[in-house]
Amino acid sequence: MTTKTAATSKVYLTYVDQWLDTLPAAESEDFKEFAEVTPSVIEIWVYAGILQYPGSFNDLSRWVKMKYKKLNRREILNSEIAALHSDIQELRMAITSGEVKADNGCQRLAALEKELRSHIETSDKMNRTTDKRGLVLAGADRVMREMTAIFKDDPQFAEPIENAMNAVWAKVYSELSNA
Repeated sequence: MTTKTAATSKVYLTYVDQWLDTLPAAESEDFKEFAEVTPSVIEIWVYAGILQYPGSFNDLSRWVKMKYKKLNRREILNSEIAALHSDIQELRMAITSGEVKADNGCQRLAALEKELRSHIETSDKMNRTTDKRGLVLAGADRVMREMTAIFKDDPQFAEPIENAMNAVWAKVYSELSNA
């Protein structure tokens, strides 16, 4: 974490805070709100790119971790899968040793195995969705950055390109959120 001082003598704890101060207030607030509700740092990075964030991914990632607590759903789901697997093994041993009656144990075993399969399916779906969203958003970000670089010296196209990029970003994000 670096401390920076701007020409106005304002002290910034992070490069992201300094960058946010350069944005119009509405865009800055929209970005902060987006960062707060979006679980993926990749998506936040892509949105920052749309707003011409010049800093590094690591700076942004540290800023997000510092400002907004993100729930690691994948880690939680994986720990639940491990716990269910352990419970199934223990129940099998209890049935084999006679601690649990076979008929009751088999019912509980079937229910636990069904729950485990459901968790694994959810984990697979979460991974596929995250991978797909990340790839699509990274591709959109790359296209938008390239277009900005191509037309950066032509003020005639600057505003229409920026408006088009914001519209495309909103459409792509909306489609991915509803998928």
